[in-house]
Amino acid sequence: MKRYNYLIVGAGAAAASAASAIRKQDPQGSLLMLGAESDPPYQRPPLSKGLWLGKDREEDIPLKRPADWETLGVTLALGDPVIDLDAERCVVGTKAGKTFFYEKLLLATGGQPRPLPTPPGLENRVFSLRSLADYRRLHTRATEGGTVLVIGGGFLGAELAVALSSQPGLAVQYCVSGKGPLAHVLPPPLVEQVSARYREAGVQLHVEHHFKDLRSESGKLISRFADGAEISCDWIAYGIGMLSLTALAEAAGLVMAPGGVRVDDGMRSSDPRIWVSGDLATYPDPVWGTALRLEHWDNAEATGRAAGSSMAGKEVHFRHQSMFYSDIYEFGFEAVGECRSDMDCYTDISPGGDKAVVYYLRDDQIHGILLWNVRDQVKTARSLIAQKAVVHLQELRGRIGDW
Repeated sequence: MKRYNYLIVGAGAAAASAASAIRKQDPQGSLLMLGAESDPPYQRPPLSKGLWLGKDREEDIPLKRPADWETLGVTLALGDPVIDLDAERCVVGTKAGKTFFYEKLLLATGGQPRPLPTPPGLENRVFSLRSLADYRRLHTRATEGGTVLVIGGGFLGAELAVALSSQPGLAVQYCVSGKGPLAHVLPPPLVEQVSARYREAGVQLHVEHHFKDLRSESGKLISRFADGAEISCDWIAYGIGMLSLTALAEAAGLVMAPGGVRVDDGMRSSDPRIWVSGDLATYPDPVWGTALRLEHWDNAEATGRAAGSSMAGKEVHFRHQSMFYSDIYEFGFEAVGECRSDMDCYTDISPGGDKAVVYYLRDDQIHGILLWNVRDQVKTARSLIAQKAVVHLQELRGRIGDW
């Protein structure tokens, strides 16, 4: 069994960033990346965005070409998930029975879709979206047409409803548990804008629908909701959250946090030989110091880069304020910090209503900023949050924006 200086479990954005960061500090150390998927590291955002709209192609989404990984000195072992971790012996084991020793280990295993309760025999008509393989299955089904029910008012559900409504021959029903798509993030005026746009696109939007169960009847799927409403469809696509893959971290005896693994500001876990990044890492918020875990692409890249640098011996104190973004038809937004619609919100809307800046406050301090159709202002948003200044709502109008 070979011993590696660096062993990375996972092959997503965090893993890829970590490998590149390691190589900047240590060009020679042996480095193995173990991925459960058979595809090499690729961009995930296009799976629910650009691939459906013709803005991206499958051949363009890999993070590096195979030859680039080889030049970088990174060995990829794909399609064989790691299922065992013995932290005392510093060894991992895969499903295929292979074992590898490590000197330093990074856990970047991410998560898996929270399952929608589905009766046996109906699984092939219910689709989630996490991997490139999921996208391929979902896209193939979408080309067959019919009526699809999209379930989920978060980012993935909202983007799936947009993507599927762009497919010819497909009728889209869309159910959310809140008052509209992305209602947990957007203030009411923007929720109303978004909801109207879905309906304009021909999507039948159903709000405040809490999924209860599913059955098959006369060849159709019948979804029943908590209020007794029922919706008939041919198949279902859903996005109702993610479950972090914590089994390996728990087997290693790492100190856990809600939904993830507690790490320091260098992404090092309670075991000095194990680092954690991406969706799995709960780290000190760079502004407020409170425990923070995020499930966004930018965060995966940034925490992976920090972990890789730290593993290779560089002193790291993570200070990056991660951002997230989404595109809903012609509406696009970028956001930084904690953005929840149940916080104190001030929405600065342009006179035409096509642009807005939303400030999210706690104790009269800005904890998050969402830029609605406002570009190139993420740096400014980060600076305002980092100031931790006490502000009054009337002072926020015009702080960002040109109206």
